[in-house]
Amino acid sequence: MHLRAATELEFDHVLRLVASFARSEAGRSLVRHVNALPTAGEGVLSARLTLEVQTLLAEKGTLSFAGLDEAWPWLDPGAPPPQSIEELMALLALARRVASVRRTLLALPGELELLHDLAGRLPDTEGLVQWASARLGRDGRIPDSASAQLAALRRASARTRHEILERLEQIRRSSTSAVTDAPPTLRRDRYCLPVHRSARSALHGLVLSSSGSGATLYVEPYEIVELNNDLADAVAREQEEIQRILSEVASAFASRREELAGAAHVLARLDAAQAKAVFGRMVDGTVAVPGEASELILVDARHPLLDQRLSRLRQEVLDEPEGRALHPVVPLSLRLPEGVRTLLISGPNAGGKTVVLKTAGLFVLMAFAGIPLPAAAGTGIPAFERVLTHIGDEQDVSTDLSTFSGTMTAFAGILAKAGPGTLVILDELGAGTDPLEGAALGCAVLEELTARGALTIASTHLASIAMNASATRGMENAAMEFDETAGRPTYRLHIGRPGRSHGMEIAASVGLPAPVLTRAQELLGGQHLELEHWLKRLEQLEGELLDQKSRLARREQQLEEQYRVLSAERERLAVRRERLREELEAEREKLRQRARSQLDAVLAEIEKAEKERRHLGRKRREQLRAQAAALGEPSHERGQAGASGLQRGGTVRLRFLGGTGTVQQVRGSRIEVSVSGKRLWVDAGDVEPAPSGVPEPKVHQIQMQVNDSIPPEIHLRGMDVETAREELERYLDRAFAVGMAEVRIVHGHGTGRLRAMVREVLRTHPAVRSFSHPPQARGGTGATEVRLKGIGDE
Repeated sequence: MHLRAATELEFDHVLRLVASFARSEAGRSLVRHVNALPTAGEGVLSARLTLEVQTLLAEKGTLSFAGLDEAWPWLDPGAPPPQSIEELMALLALARRVASVRRTLLALPGELELLHDLAGRLPDTEGLVQWASARLGRDGRIPDSASAQLAALRRASARTRHEILERLEQIRRSSTSAVTDAPPTLRRDRYCLPVHRSARSALHGLVLSSSGSGATLYVEPYEIVELNNDLADAVAREQEEIQRILSEVASAFASRREELAGAAHVLARLDAAQAKAVFGRMVDGTVAVPGEASELILVDARHPLLDQRLSRLRQEVLDEPEGRALHPVVPLSLRLPEGVRTLLISGPNAGGKTVVLKTAGLFVLMAFAGIPLPAAAGTGIPAFERVLTHIGDEQDVSTDLSTFSGTMTAFAGILAKAGPGTLVILDELGAGTDPLEGAALGCAVLEELTARGALTIASTHLASIAMNASATRGMENAAMEFDETAGRPTYRLHIGRPGRSHGMEIAASVGLPAPVLTRAQELLGGQHLELEHWLKRLEQLEGELLDQKSRLARREQQLEEQYRVLSAERERLAVRRERLREELEAEREKLRQRARSQLDAVLAEIEKAEKERRHLGRKRREQLRAQAAALGEPSHERGQAGASGLQRGGTVRLRFLGGTGTVQQVRGSRIEVSVSGKRLWVDAGDVEPAPSGVPEPKVHQIQMQVNDSIPPEIHLRGMDVETAREELERYLDRAFAVGMAEVRIVHGHGTGRLRAMVREVLRTHPAVRSFSHPPQARGGTGATEVRLKGIGDE
């Protein structure tokens, strides 16, 4: 079933768009060949995996799957074992990728269960990578450290080569008239000297070859024949050792071929899921988990083959013509009223009926494949068991199948399978035969599908089918809107009433002669015109109701805004009232403290006088009584007194803040004080002259010790971005501290993320004077050379 539905709904085109976001051909193939409608359980897993990958992208960024395609041919059990170093390097790259992805997935939060499950299916290849990396250099050569025998052979070859070149240089200096100015060279893998043909007899040796012009002969002097033989023997034994090492590495990978093949399939699945998540990010998509909604709900849905955001992608992937004229995409919102199982859409030609049908069916297939839907939050997809469609013309001349007979054959197949859990999509119901018979058959098919519990979305131009839907329980009409003033459809769906075909209006807009139109209206008859009149009146009433609803909504929004403002003002006043209450309570406490202090002072003096048996005179008693009762603003009085004794430039101590400052200016009882480079106004009573001899602040010295043995180059390849960032910043700090003028950073090409991070760090690091990529011979864009500032430079 689902192949027909996928084809008619153009699901394969959408899969090609999504597949273009995969990083590997294996991932792209998984997306393109996804099952059109898997089981509900499989659909739920696909959707939840996409949701978890979206979280992964937000926290870790996109995963790289480089090397997966290159290693894929050698993972087939029937494939011959790899022999060349290039093939082994591809397998090593795959093992590195498996280790990297496994580390990333295991570091994710535990609630991402599906990703943790996939991490558990990836073998631990860290040991294999470490072992093979010691034998396969990143530059494609076998390093000397691969085996002690290889290192010894290469040392012997180097000594012999050095001895040969020294001997040749001696011969060259002693035979200057015979040899050319060119240095010693190789011919037939043997060292020799270029000799003038005319001086051939002056140098005894074997002629290995001659130049193209014949003027120069390449002669191997007899004195170095044995040395060349020794070198050839050492090189041959070196190649034998290299082949032994390659065979050892090939055997190691062959022993884990099954594990690596399983890991490659896991990486391909991750790549496919990541492609879906990236596609969803591009269209602001919503992942609808099948079955989480009990009804089909579309909110601001956009068909991906019409969405302007994907126009450039469709041109690249589907060869869509550039500048293709598309109708403006009006977001579709669809939700069937309660108890309705069949929705019948009617309206003008080219008004968007088929787009509504295809969008609904396509979104179901996309949801089951775990592909985010270009729709707003609130979109929901039920757990359908099957999708049955009939869209387009069934005519087939080769089988003598007419349009109508083909349609009836398709309807028979749909009725044989439809039932609860089925989504049925039917386009142009009742077309292809006599309108009366077509309408009768269309009504009967819809009634049967509704009775079986299938969810059906159909379109028609026949008013009699629409009238039957209005009168049948479980069915509802919907109309595609038409702008009569502009004479064109608006592509908006209105549920609750049938739509008019607007055939007469469209015919008039394209220039059909007026007499023909008049005659056509006469032939329609009064009953049809009466129906058209009431449908038009219904549209007008619906428009008026929608206008009123819109005005009420705006008024409600205004009232909500006013309520929000008033609530905020009420909250602000409540906060202010509470603050004033706290300030009042604090002021009361100050007054109480002041009164208690003054009373304590008076009582202390009286007590002292009693102990000393002194008599307090009447005048002094009155002063003490006034002092105890005085609760004015002593801070103001102190301020007046204090301000009179302060001058600009004087040093004062702040009573409440602590520390000292310098007086900048005095205005009445207010003083401007500079403290640690900051200026603030305080009451004169809050400062006092600083005592002389205030100790100077201590100056602390920091000594830093660094290790002078800093290498001139740092390698970041193979690190993740954050680890590389920490290593690079630490390295630049140390290099700057020891006074290095230039350093080199090797980050490789890869995905470009390490290179971008390096440029970001270098732009902001205070020790960097300038940086640039070296020439290709020194690494090109795979490395960055940096000039550092000297200590003390600005």
